[in-house]
Amino acid sequence: MTPEQSLTSAIGDSQFSTHAGDSVGFSPRTVVWALAAGACYYLATQIAWLLCFPDSKVSLFFPPHAVMVSILLLVPTRQWWTFVLAAAGAHFFATQQANWPTLYSLQCEAFDAVKYILTAAGIRFFVKSPFHLISLREAILFVLVAVIVIPFVMAFWGATFTIAYRFGASYWVEWLKLGISNGVTTLVLVPAILVGVHQLHAHNSGFWRRLPEAVCLAAGILFVGWLAFVGLSAGPESSPALLYATIPFLVWAALRFGPGGVSVAMLLVTAMAIGGTMQGRGPFLSQTPTENALALQLFLMFASAPLLLLAVAIEDERRSTAALRASEERANLTAESAGLAMWDWDLTTGKVLIEDGGRFGFAPGTPIDHNTLSGRVHPEDLCVRAKAIERALENGGSYECEFRVIQPDGSIRWIAARGRRPNVTGVHAPPRILGVAWDITQQKQASAEAQLQREKLAHLSRAATLSALSSSLAHELSQPLTSILSNAQAGQRFIDREAPDYSELPEILEDIANEGLRAGEIIDRLRTLLRRGQIALQAVSVPETLDDLLRLTRNDFIGRHVSVTNEAAANLPPAMADRVQLQQVLLNLILNACDAMESNAPADRQLTLTAEVLKGEMRIGVLDRGVGLPEDIESIFQAFHTTKTYGLGMGLSISRTLISAQGGSLWAERRPDGGAVFYVSLPLAST
Repeated sequence: MTPEQSLTSAIGDSQFSTHAGDSVGFSPRTVVWALAAGACYYLATQIAWLLCFPDSKVSLFFPPHAVMVSILLLVPTRQWWTFVLAAAGAHFFATQQANWPTLYSLQCEAFDAVKYILTAAGIRFFVKSPFHLISLREAILFVLVAVIVIPFVMAFWGATFTIAYRFGASYWVEWLKLGISNGVTTLVLVPAILVGVHQLHAHNSGFWRRLPEAVCLAAGILFVGWLAFVGLSAGPESSPALLYATIPFLVWAALRFGPGGVSVAMLLVTAMAIGGTMQGRGPFLSQTPTENALALQLFLMFASAPLLLLAVAIEDERRSTAALRASEERANLTAESAGLAMWDWDLTTGKVLIEDGGRFGFAPGTPIDHNTLSGRVHPEDLCVRAKAIERALENGGSYECEFRVIQPDGSIRWIAARGRRPNVTGVHAPPRILGVAWDITQQKQASAEAQLQREKLAHLSRAATLSALSSSLAHELSQPLTSILSNAQAGQRFIDREAPDYSELPEILEDIANEGLRAGEIIDRLRTLLRRGQIALQAVSVPETLDDLLRLTRNDFIGRHVSVTNEAAANLPPAMADRVQLQQVLLNLILNACDAMESNAPADRQLTLTAEVLKGEMRIGVLDRGVGLPEDIESIFQAFHTTKTYGLGMGLSISRTLISAQGGSLWAERRPDGGAVFYVSLPLAST
């Protein structure tokens, strides 16, 4: 939001705004409002001339300045020249009626125009908020820029041509008069106009509820102000202490009605002080007219500035408190909706303030400290939680942990806790960690159930894969069993001889034992592949795994007329994987490759296996010369996606899940010369 938008937003869509298509700010509507502003400026000029002391040309309070600055703050910048021109014309007309010298009047118009533009531009530049929402910092800048710097800097120019036309006796006196007059007017009247316009456009119903209090406040100010500034004649009976009689009412205005209330209250005091002084009453007539004027102006300035800043500070604190309360309510609502328990741990005392919500099983109002809370933590998770707390204290307060708690009824709940040390600027702020905790029991249960379902699905996938290899497995087992049977029959025939030569018997028994071991190894491999259990990551030799798979599928390759080339080096470092699941994935990829080459000529059914270390990972490749991959390669890894007539489309989906669970990745690429390559990437085992 620009300064123009932010200040205009204080009154909504300003009546001074032009139509959207008006690029220069000049339209019939703008002209009407400019003429109205000129009329107001003319009336304000007449009022200002009535506020001059007897026998003096000093205007104690210059309303035209506040009116014009307020108008410029309420209209778009592109329209400023229109309103400044209208004000200059109205003022020039008034001066000619008063028989001012023409050149002096023109210099006054130029002086006033520059002063208004500089003041409005300075406020817009330094004050970004609407005036009813102004911050203390912006209020201080408003006083410094619009009340002190610009009025007193411009007073050098005004005093110069005033003395040149002999309308003043002393340059520095005229400089001080002009600076204080414009500063006081800006301080007292501009906030009142801006806040008043906002109230008119805001249609604030709360104003009418507070109207009786405002009436009482105004009555008190008028009564006390009359006593101080009008009721007593100037002289010994008029005490300067009466100046402070209005202070309690002005503080009341600051506390209850903010900057706008203070401005209106000071406007009442200003009107009574000036009116009483001009009637020869009050405490400001004990010196020369010029000195009396300066004394009155200084009183108004030094009374208004601190009261305005006090009102802004109170409103700023009130808004901050309301925003904090709203933020806390939103946080509580969010925590309640999300099932969060908010906690505050004082590291000095060990006390824990927790809005439990039943997650830790503490009754409301139960005093909780670090040891009490630890007593609810599951014994197996105490060490984990203690280490998390230790890390939080070491790294600046960032705390994150998941642990189990034992409820009073003996049930166990999983809790996730997150926290950090707040950024507190106070030197004496105690060290603490703020955080939230929430129940993740259902997530843990769902995760465990999902893992169980994955294990069951992987087991069924392995069983289905081995079922497809049944002929090859039967052949693998038939070879050692046939050899055992043949050797046993030979031994029987050897023993049946009348004069057997026992020197051949050890060789026969050795053959039987070797073939029995071979059959046992085959059965162990099958049992391992059919085993169902959790992932057991270990150091796995990839070359040995590939050799086992090639032995297992050798007869299947022969039956399908597939030639296999194993390019994996024998001296590769081990990979960190689950041996059984890795065999399952590679076996699935190998069989898929064979299926993809069924339509090829026997001479073109070539399968290549690779294994190498790339970028600190073990990469295993299965390359074929089959039908290739679809346009969307990732679609083949989706569940139930298949190109086979009798396929379920689960093999690659399960394989990717298994590899991802081991910290690896599985993907496919097209081969330049036709076919596909599937890569399995796994982390290397630490040595």
